[in-house]
Amino acid sequence: MIFALLIALAAPTPAPTAASAAVRPFQSLHLEVPYVPSIARIDGADRLVYELHATNFSAQPLAINAIDICPAAHGACVARIDPAGPMRRIGAQPGGATEIAPGGRAIFYLSIAWAGGDAKTLVHRISLTPIRASGPGARVTIAGGEFIPTRAFAAALGAPLRGGPWTAVALPDVDNGHRRFPYAVSGRVRLPGRHAIDWMPAAGFDPGSTGTDVAADGSGADVLAVADAEVVTVKEVAAPGAPTSVEDETGAMIVLRLPDGRYAFYQHLAPGIGIRVGTRVRRGQVIGRVGSSGHVTRPHLHFHIADRAAPLDGEGLPYRFGAGRIVGRYADIADFNERKAWQPVAARAIDGLPPANAVIAFDAAPIGKRGERPKAP
Repeated sequence: MIFALLIALAAPTPAPTAASAAVRPFQSLHLEVPYVPSIARIDGADRLVYELHATNFSAQPLAINAIDICPAAHGACVARIDPAGPMRRIGAQPGGATEIAPGGRAIFYLSIAWAGGDAKTLVHRISLTPIRASGPGARVTIAGGEFIPTRAFAAALGAPLRGGPWTAVALPDVDNGHRRFPYAVSGRVRLPGRHAIDWMPAAGFDPGSTGTDVAADGSGADVLAVADAEVVTVKEVAAPGAPTSVEDETGAMIVLRLPDGRYAFYQHLAPGIGIRVGTRVRRGQVIGRVGSSGHVTRPHLHFHIADRAAPLDGEGLPYRFGAGRIVGRYADIADFNERKAWQPVAARAIDGLPPANAVIAFDAAPIGKRGERPKAP
């Protein structure tokens, strides 16, 4: 059984210089950070985007009161997190929303502002209360889940698409986005879509700016190599009658090996990919077309970077764009789904990754009026 917690901090919550209670041994939680985060640049700010896994090895439910993220050595804590409210339950477990049942597992989805400076060992101090038949016990503070953040990736990627405007949907801090779907396909849990973006047309989408014979829903738009790279995977849609597989979710797919060893994933492409494994491609080269293959509700380009070429068995890594302009943003995903007007902003370059629901133009092509709906195909 798994809980999933959404924790997205715009800035560090004021935290004490030390945990409010002394850490002491207590039979309780196994804490683990399966993915050691690289520093991510998101809309001009550095963040640590990662997950803390907690498994209850005690004989009673444990209520989580607070989490401090602190240097392992002495010093001011980076953030304090109150799990009440943001906790989202997955599966059925007895007890309150902040309780972990015996044998239960929780995932804390963390997004922590990073002030920079030298990387240091961080540790999680968790305040918890055991829930016994006689009633709540005394609060206890434990510590664990140590990690040292790794440096940010320096390479700036090119545009994955032409023209636009496009909407950046389902980024890390979006509830129910790609990051909320861990996979354990080979004996280890991973989050390949941790920093995935679904690129979809925004209101005012100009099909002619994105390729030839492009529909108003984005189908057929040119998909571009984001760097000089090698094609390591080309996957077409499953043949009719073929046994189903969880990997069918990706639909038609291309994977590129980038010069720094990361892998770029392009999923849900239109069938009939013309490129072949082993081909060397150049940044900006057309490698496919936007489609709606696989597990989708509408045409779009799913794009992410990971540390392995396996689509569901790699860790999603942060990346930076060196192309594209943020020209606006939808107030929320509901406005996008209802094809409402997006709010314009002073055009600026993407600094790292764009914010969720940002409206992006990838070149100087006309981007249409902000309230204009795409014409029907």
